[in-house]
Amino acid sequence: MVDSTESDAPAEIMMDYVISWSLRRADVVCKDEKPILYRYCRAMLAMLLDVELDATTTFESVETSKQYDGIDLWVELTLNRNGQRERHAILIEDKYYSKLRDTRDDDGEYRNQLEVYRKRFDGYYDEQPEQYHRHYALITCVDREDPKFAMYDIAPQLGYKTFSLGELLDENCNHELSESDIFNEFWILW
Repeated sequence: MVDSTESDAPAEIMMDYVISWSLRRADVVCKDEKPILYRYCRAMLAMLLDVELDATTTFESVETSKQYDGIDLWVELTLNRNGQRERHAILIEDKYYSKLRDTRDDDGEYRNQLEVYRKRFDGYYDEQPEQYHRHYALITCVDREDPKFAMYDIAPQLGYKTFSLGELLDENCNHELSESDIFNEFWILW
């Protein structure tokens, strides 16, 4: 993926869209329409949630919001395992090749954006009557083996799991093309 713009913002908007769309395609209602795409997207969502997939596991009502309260992606879904339903929410910050930055917190002070966004996200769910399992992820185009990946070292300390884009593909996929050109270009061929 190459971009010649002055900043990473336009590229991150594209990342927001494609990641959001991919996660929504993990919803069980998409199962029969494009089965290869569904398999990929389901595996990605399971990885973000850190859950094992089996035949009894489905994702339902997968909803995403982009740029809500400054958060790149806000995901809510129902996880159904063996007939047991759980509500889950994922905060996703995506980075093209840019560093983490400080952003204004509710008290007016500037803090690491991951810290501020997590505080907002948790504050929302602390007020909800229904319990949600919460997850936090940082997704970047920087490969984990690249020395630049170290710029995200603070993320795990703040409770975020870090992923490079390629890590979100199922390791058993053998890079088989899906039924979607958009998915193939963004996830497999880049």
